This record gives sequence, C-alpha cells and structure tokens, in this order.
Amino acid sequence: METIIQQIAKKLINKILEKAYSGGISDIDALSSAVLGDCKEAAVEMIEEITVQLNRQIRNDKRRRKEEGLVLKEKERGRSLLTELGRLAISRDYYYDKKNDEYVYLLDHVIGLREYERVSDGVSAKLVSLATEVSYAKSAQIVAGGEVSRQSVRNSILRLGGIEKEAEVGKPKRRVKELHIFADEDHVHMQKEGKEKGKKSKMVPLITVTEGVEESKGRNRTKEAVHFVDEKFSTKELWKSVEGYIGASYELDIVENIYVHGDGGQWIKNGLENFSNVKRLMDGFHLEKRLKEAASRFPNRKLRRRIKEAIEEDDRKKLDRIIQSLCEASEDGKDKEFVSELGKYLFGNYEAIRNRMIYGEVGSCTEGQVSHILSERFSRDPLGWSEEGLGKLTKQRIYIKNRGKIEARDFKDKDRGKGSYGEYAERIIEEACEGAIDFSIFERREPVFDGS
Repeated sequence: METIIQQIAKKLINKILEKAYSGGISDIDALSSAVLGDCKEAAVEMIEEITVQLNRQIRNDKRRRKEEGLVLKEKERGRSLLTELGRLAISRDYYYDKKNDEYVYLLDHVIGLREYERVSDGVSAKLVSLATEVSYAKSAQIVAGGEVSRQSVRNSILRLGGIEKEAEVGKPKRRVKELHIFADEDHVHMQKEGKEKGKKSKMVPLITVTEGVEESKGRNRTKEAVHFVDEKFSTKELWKSVEGYIGASYELDIVENIYVHGDGGQWIKNGLENFSNVKRLMDGFHLEKRLKEAASRFPNRKLRRRIKEAIEEDDRKKLDRIIQSLCEASEDGKDKEFVSELGKYLFGNYEAIRNRMIYGEVGSCTEGQVSHILSERFSRDPLGWSEEGLGKLTKQRIYIKNRGKIEARDFKDKDRGKGSYGEYAERIIEEACEGAIDFSIFERREPVFDGS
C-alpha cells in the first residue's frame, strides 16, 4: 500500500512542479487554485486506495473470519461518501454473519461509516453551521456546490439536534457586583398543515445574561453575553437553564443585584423566583413606544413628561388622575379602550417602570438582542418553519453565537463505534498500522554535546 501512496504523492509533486515552472508561477493566484485542486484529487485517490487495501486485508483474513462465522457473499459493492475533500468512491465486500444471522459490510465498521451515510460528519457540520445564517439551499450550494439537497441540510440539523456549550472544568467563578438579564421573544411563522389559510406563529423566547454594557469603538456592547433558548420553547425550562448557568458561573455571594429587563410579559415576571436580589425593569423601548402612542393620540397634554414625573415621584394618585383625565377626554370607543389598556399597562407594571427610571443607566437592548440573534434568521423573511426544525436550529444558532463551533465530532453518536464487530475492526486497524513506514527518523532531535 505504501508504494502506491508514494506513487500518488510523487505524481502530485511532478504536477505542481510542472505547473509552477511552465509559466504558472507568473500568476500565483491561479497557480494556488490549481494546486489546491490537484492536492484534493491526490488526497481522495490516497484515501480510496487505503480503503481498497483494508477491504482486501479483510477478504484475505480467511482464518479469523471463519472463526467469527463471517462468510463472503459478494465482492466490491460500491458506495460514495461526500467529504470535505470531495466525493469518495468506496468499494467494500458484503458478508453474511452466521452467528448473528445478518448481512454486514465489515469495511464500514473498520472505517467508521454509518448505515446509509452519504454525507460525512465534517460536511454535515459545515452545512449546519452555515444554515444558522443562511437558507438551506444556500448552505448546500456554498458547502457542497449543490451536490446535496435542502432536505439533506435539514436532515443534518435534525441529526445533530440541540447542542449546548459545556462549562469549562476547573474555571473559577466570575466575581461581579451586578448582572443584567435581557428577556424577550420572537414570533416566527410556522408551516400550516393542508395549506390552511391564515397566519400561524410560534413564540420563541430568548434570554441573554450579561455583566452590563461597555463602550467599544464608539458603540455600546454587552459584556460577557451568553444567550439561551429552549428547544421545546418552554419558558420554565429556559429559566432553569439560566439559573443553572448563573449558579455555575458566578459567585452569588458577590452579586448584589440582578436586573431583569423585559416588556412586562408574564413569562418574564416568573423568572428567577428563587433569587432574592432581583430587580425587574421595564424595557425602555416598549415603555417609550407606549408613551409616544399616548402622546400622539392626545396631543398638547405633555403626557410623556407628566406620566414619567408621577412615576418618578412614586405618586400613584397623580398617575390615576392623569388616566382619568384621558378617559374624560376620549371621544369614541377606540380612545376609551386605548386609555383602559394604557392604565392597565402602567399600573400592572408600575414597579418595573419605576425601576427603569431609577436603575436604568445601563439602558435596554432586549429588542436588539432578539433582532440580531433570532429575527435575522427566523422571522425577518417570509419563511415557514416546522416546530422540530425551528427548535433544533435555534439551539444550534445560539450555540454558535455563544462562541461555540460545530464540528464533526459533535455528530458522533455514543454508540457510533464499530458495534458487535468492534474487536474485529480494531484488529484489522492494528495490523494495517503495523506495516506502516516509520517516519520518526525525520523528527528533529536535539544535538548532543559532550564535555570536550
């Protein structure tokens, strides 16, 4: 086998030298592209040759196969696998296992191929990573040149499932005096069964835990931001994840205040109930939006300033008088309904609005977080999602936003190994490696200086 590999390598070297010294070096960009293609072709050829030799080794291992009850039924059945190098053509023999009464491709177990696998884990990792940013079709085109379908991209997403960034073992807990948590949700269009008319959407809650904000290149950015979503869209499980992260990452005895920024939604109010040092703040965007709408409906009343002054002074009676005056000034049913809703909003979220005015130096970015983290991919364009696909892809996108990287090993199943043929496969690998050339003579050694 080594001789054939050496021949392929020598052929590659000759190709590169011929291209370089026949004028190719005058356009180094074009030369680099051509050499990259040659290298990939040579690498594919080498790997295919290695699989050929391993398959032949299994076929010639008649004595051990007889002991294992493995009978050769058909030679060199073809199979292709799309890898990061390109498409591999793999030929393997088909065996009947007398002990287990089943048919098996032994080479698949030796080289770690799953049944019906047509796309390698490395390619799948790239497909999923890109699909968190662009459509399935674009991901397939960019990563695989269109050799895989949109359905293949979706299958990779579903196979990987929800992925979490594991906490670093032994890392000391962070010591900060305050945490800021931004909670909001996106509303994503879902696929409708049977072409049913009307809109159908799913609420996707998002929570971002930060240490506040800091200035960066003339703009504010969140410090040590970590985002959370739940694959099943359960707000209860989502808050459990957040509580677990805070407890594992921060010295809680040092944290004096945890500020929860939200729009007043009940699921946000229900969060962090086990923490005593929580202050809930109304999100500034939603508050200003309500006040602006009130001011436009009832002009020349200085409503925004008056309402803010009443809340800052903690004067509920004054606020109530303002609402009553608006009721009296309402001329139609729509205005009265609006004033009623405004009163419910202001009094129902009174403490959170007042906290915004007292502790709101950090500002609010709940809408910005949802827009950047979720809406940009899931709801800004007229897309229709399945619940399973949406749940898993949101987790994968959050994983990447939390500075994670999806890799081939993330697709490895715990039982992916070589199954009931594990020992046999390991022996084949060991024997194949025994005859390999020892390249250790090329390793650099430290010079030895004697006393003289």
